[in-house]
Amino acid sequence: MTKIGSKLLLTYFLLIICIFFITSLSFHFISQRYLINGTEQELQKEAKVISQLLSKGALSSSSVQQKLVNRKVLAISERLTSSKMIIWTGNQDIIYSDLKEVNLAQIEEQSKGPGRKFVTKTVEISAKNGRIKGYVTLFARIEDIKEINQLMRNSQLISLIISAIIALFLGVFFEKSLTKPIRLLSAHMKNYTVRGTNKEISIHTKDEIGELADSFNALSRKMKRYDEDQKVFFQNASHELKTPLMAIQGNAEGILDGVVTGEDAKHSLNVIIAESQRLKKIVESVTYLAKLESIEESFSFAEESLDRVIREAVESVGAIAEQRGIEILVDNHVTGKVLMDCEKMKRAFINLIGNAIRYAESKIVVKSFVTGGKEIIIEITDDGAGFAAGEELKVFQRFYSGDAGGSGIGLAITKAIIEGHNGTITAFNGQPKGAVFQICIG
Repeated sequence: MTKIGSKLLLTYFLLIICIFFITSLSFHFISQRYLINGTEQELQKEAKVISQLLSKGALSSSSVQQKLVNRKVLAISERLTSSKMIIWTGNQDIIYSDLKEVNLAQIEEQSKGPGRKFVTKTVEISAKNGRIKGYVTLFARIEDIKEINQLMRNSQLISLIISAIIALFLGVFFEKSLTKPIRLLSAHMKNYTVRGTNKEISIHTKDEIGELADSFNALSRKMKRYDEDQKVFFQNASHELKTPLMAIQGNAEGILDGVVTGEDAKHSLNVIIAESQRLKKIVESVTYLAKLESIEESFSFAEESLDRVIREAVESVGAIAEQRGIEILVDNHVTGKVLMDCEKMKRAFINLIGNAIRYAESKIVVKSFVTGGKEIIIEITDDGAGFAAGEELKVFQRFYSGDAGGSGIGLAITKAIIEGHNGTITAFNGQPKGAVFQICIG
């Protein structure tokens, strides 16, 4: 299996090769074309200068040599190549030339077409009256231009090779620096166990790898908390299930052994039935909570009236509230429909209001409104004694129950339902007293 570092290094190496070939090919064609065009421009410019110099006076071999005494070598300095000059008349009589043997017609012939050997520029030599006295032709060999181009290509090749070597060393360095934190993270993940005493990995790269390490640390913390919650859950579940089972077992054994008879036997049977019902209720609640926290339980969302759902929940617990002399007030300010799972949300409200009935003295208020940020807030407030210190942080734990609590599953189910709606639920003490459960959805 190819490692990511090797892939990066190979990609880097292939990139260098591609750049090398593309640069070489483009430089070969572009630079040669550029040199030829530049040479033509320089020849044109130099020919005009010589034409102006020779426009005065007679056009003869002696006068031309005298005027060009300081221009024996005409160098195209910017192109690093030298030009040759021919001065001739309209009858193609050569007055002056840098070459010993001159064939003007051959030079002109070989300066045309794709396979040309010369770059030439010819400018007229005119007298003051406009009469053409002759012509000056400057030319340079294509072979000389190619030699300059080859020299430049060699220089570029050496520069590219040196750059490639440096780039490869840098690539190896960066490959090691990039893959080192990945290897550290991989080794840490291989040795990680949920129940082990693992230290958090510390990678300070300030990039995506550092973010990945932080995410893994956060995930490991969540897994440890989940594992601890599961331990507490099983401990509490075994405790809650043990109580009714012991009552059922004790009463059943008493009847079976004949210790409990008559009316006492009837009472024991009632206890067995009651504890069995309680046990059944606990098992059903735990099963429902497990389904809510798994991906198997799907929520059926639809546009529903929040006011209707709240009032149906109040109606479901209305008889219990009336028996205890508790007044339930609904103060709804949410108009229109809200996207929710009607049945599950109704169960959450029943759990919250039912819990409030256990602790309220005379009144419960269910208030709902929309914030400026378009979040829906539902608050269930009672006028009881409120939470003891730190109790508001425990009320959503499974099997946690207060002094007048039930099985301790209802609020855990409520929390799972609210989170299934992408919402949050918090508990805190109201003012001047009482407990407040606040739901935020949005």
